[in-house]
Parts: sequence; structure tokens; C-alpha cells
Amino acid sequence: MTQIFLGLLLVFFKLNISFLDISLTYSLTNLIGYILIFFGVKKVSRKYEGVGKAQPLVSFMIFHSLAFLILNASGNSPLELPLDTYLAIISFVGLGFVIAGMFMVFVIISRLTEGLEEDAGVTTHTKRLKKLCAIMMAVYVLAGMFYFMFTMVPAIAEVLMGALLLLKLIFLIEFYSIFLTSKSSVAAER
Repeated sequence: MTQIFLGLLLVFFKLNISFLDISLTYSLTNLIGYILIFFGVKKVSRKYEGVGKAQPLVSFMIFHSLAFLILNASGNSPLELPLDTYLAIISFVGLGFVIAGMFMVFVIISRLTEGLEEDAGVTTHTKRLKKLCAIMMAVYVLAGMFYFMFTMVPAIAEVLMGALLLLKLIFLIEFYSIFLTSKSSVAAER
């Protein structure tokens, strides 16, 4: 659970609250975060088999993060291609992959929570995690809508991304409390 927690911490917290962030720091922290989540899921799935359902998604995100790290480091980010050339299609596809990758963390969290519920049962913590995840997804979608559709007021998307950062912090606190609960139950079993 520690590796999953640290991985989520790296994936969640960024210095930039812009909707689209293609910096090397962003790509590198995502890559390291997803690698930590991968090994954490592998370890936790020994006790909670249902958690293993998130493993293929985490594997995909490792490759996704690595690809964008290489593209960004080489200066070939699809988000920086000029839109007035034949490369506009590549730019729009790249944008879709970036947004899908940013959204994928919420899908991974949902799978982890579902896995915990399958194996350990529904608790107040897992219910809160599911609600927080749904709220984070909604705020992310709203931020995207405001970023792309209402460009006259760009500050709204940044405010929503700030709210999303706060929700991520609340999520991590709740996730950590599950970690502490499971750790204390393991100690009680010994």
C-alpha cells in the first residue's frame, strides 16, 4: 500500500495547475508514480486479488508516460505542433492521448477501490473513496470543458484544477487511513 500511496502522490501533485501540462517534470513524476503503483498493486494483489484488475491499466500508463516523456524531452510533443499544417491531425490525436492519460488515473483508482471492496468488503472508507473518485472525475471533465470551450474565461479551468488538487489531497488522506487500518489489522493478526 505504501508504494501505491507514494505513486498516487507523485501522479497527483504537480507544481502547475494548468489543465494541460507537458513539462518534463510532469512526465517524469507520472512515470515514476505509475511504476510505484505497478509494484504496489502487484504486492497488494497477493492479499486482495481484486486489486490486480488495475494492473493492465497501470502497465499501459507506464508506457504512456514513458512515450510522452520521450516526446517532450525531444521537443516533439504533439501538443506543440502547429495546427495549420498537415500535422494538425497528429496534434489532435496527441491531445486526445494526453487527456485520456490524465483521466486514466481515476479509472485506476476506481479499479483499486472495487478490488478492495470485492476482497475486504464495502466499508465507509471505500464508499468515501468511490465518491471522491466520482467527484474528481466530474471536476476534471468540467475543467476540460472550461479550458477548451470557454477560453474567454481561462481562470475558471485553473480554479477547477485547484479544486481538483484539493480533492486529490482529501482522497490521499482517506486512502492513507485505509492503509493504516489494514496495517493495524495485520498487526492484530500476528
